[in-house]
Amino acid sequence: MSNRIKDAFEQIHATEQMKDTAYSCLQKRIDGRAKRPLLRLHPLAAVCLLLFLFAGSGSWYLWTKPVSYLSVDINPSVELSLNRFNRVTSAEGKNRDGILILQDITLKGRNYIDAVELLVESDSMQAYLKNDPSLTFTVASPRAGELLEGLENSVVSTEYKGTCRQADMESVHIAHECGMSLGKYQAYVRLSGYDKTVTQEECRKMTMHQLLDRLSEYEDIDGGTPCDGHQGENSRHKKGRGH
Repeated sequence: MSNRIKDAFEQIHATEQMKDTAYSCLQKRIDGRAKRPLLRLHPLAAVCLLLFLFAGSGSWYLWTKPVSYLSVDINPSVELSLNRFNRVTSAEGKNRDGILILQDITLKGRNYIDAVELLVESDSMQAYLKNDPSLTFTVASPRAGELLEGLENSVVSTEYKGTCRQADMESVHIAHECGMSLGKYQAYVRLSGYDKTVTQEECRKMTMHQLLDRLSEYEDIDGGTPCDGHQGENSRHKKGRGH
């Protein structure tokens, strides 16, 4: 195409400068027309790419952002973070025994009931349950009632007689700063309400059974409240002691 245009200009009697100028202008117009359809695709492609990226990042955010917390305490202390779909986004051992137990099982990505049952029925956890029946679940979530109801209908309640408690979301962050699971921190707060001499370090080293034994001096524990009658964060039954 370019050669034909150039040959045609050879037949025109004009100055070389005029020929060059006219040829250059025509060539630019031809090149512009050839590129124009491609340029029209760019805005549409950009919009599609942005929509794809937005949808992908939104789904990733919903899947990975924790909105609920569930701690499982006996002597091993394990804390699960849950997304809005009640699936485990992370599982963390809050003491040495909890860390060792999680080396043998994978809970991330599971529904919270499946994760809890897998954890409780694992060989490693069964060894603790034989010697220490103080299986305690503590939930902090805007949908705590829903999570606790699920635990109520699970084998952790029907077979293992787990104790369920509810905590507020603020307690989660404070518990982590203290190096405790949510459940153990809540027990520490309750105990320190009666005994001002008890320390975080002391409670951090106790098993859940030992903490409940100490609390039983001030509250009617009786093995705790089963998950089908879970206690709220402020519910207590004080003993009639002269303290």
